Amino acid sequence: SPLSRWGLMLGKLTPYLCLGVTMAAGLFAIMHWLFDVPIAGSLVSLMAATLVYIFCLLTLGLLLSTRAQNQMQALQMSMVFIMPSVFFSGFIFPRETMPAIFWWIGACLPTTYFIELARAIILRGATLGEFASHLVVLTGMGIGLFALCVLRFRQKMG
Repeated sequence: SPLSRWGLMLGKLTPYLCLGVTMAAGLFAIMHWLFDVPIAGSLVSLMAATLVYIFCLLTLGLLLSTRAQNQMQALQMSMVFIMPSVFFSGFIFPRETMPAIFWWIGACLPTTYFIELARAIILRGATLGEFASHLVVLTGMGIGLFALCVLRFRQKMG
């Protein structure tokens, strides 16, 4: 193929990234117009944070798929990330009340940063400048996971 490994991996992610961003935009529209939840901050900031978060999750899924032998194994491997994301990200329980080990596990999950970004933008009207560190961490996670996917793809082909 004339594509590089980077281009091939990005090509695998792009359709799902577009689909995820479209679904998120629909979700924000339903949240605003159907349930009358006001979005206090910038919609552009919210969509930018969502784009980076979706990219991060997609690269994580792609990395799991490079490790899994079959679909069932990939599903089981994804549960290793889904359950801690629900419990340790601050979605259900406040992170400030968690024991240190659970707090650190939550700090390694992309969901933690997106939840804080979304709450800040939607509820408090925060700008991305106020939470730039969260966006930088999410971007770093996404790029790092994407690089791992590319390296794993090389090992798989070679």
